[in-house]
Amino acid sequence: MSGRFFAALASGTLLMAVAACDTVPLEAPLQVSGTLGASFNSDEAQCRAEARRVGQGHIGKTAAVGGVGGALAGATESRDKALAGAVIGAAVGAAIGDAEIKQAQRNYLVQCMQRLGHPVIG
Repeated sequence: MSGRFFAALASGTLLMAVAACDTVPLEAPLQVSGTLGASFNSDEAQCRAEARRVGQGHIGKTAAVGGVGGALAGATESRDKALAGAVIGAAVGAAIGDAEIKQAQRNYLVQCMQRLGHPVIG
C-alpha cells in the first residue's frame, strides 16, 4: 500500500509540473493583433498592477488542503507516513496554487486590456 500512496503523490507532483510549464508569466510581453492605441502603455501598467492582486492568499489555502489530504492518505498506513504525506501534500498544494494564481493573473491581464479596447490576444 505504501508504494501506491507515494506513487499517487508523485503523479500529482508531475501533473502540477506539467501544468506549470504551460503557464505564461504575468510579466511576459502581451501578444497583440493590431495597432496599439495611445493609452496602451498606461493601460497595460494599470492592468498589470491589478492582476498582481489576483489570488492573494490562494497558495496558503491550497497548501493546507494538500497537506490535510496527504496526511489523511498517509494515516491509513502509519503515523510516519501521515507526516510525510502532510509535508509532500502541502508542497504539492502550494505549487499547484502558485500555478493557478499565475494563470489567473495572466488571464486577468489579457481580459483587462481587451475590456479597455486593446487588440490583445494573449
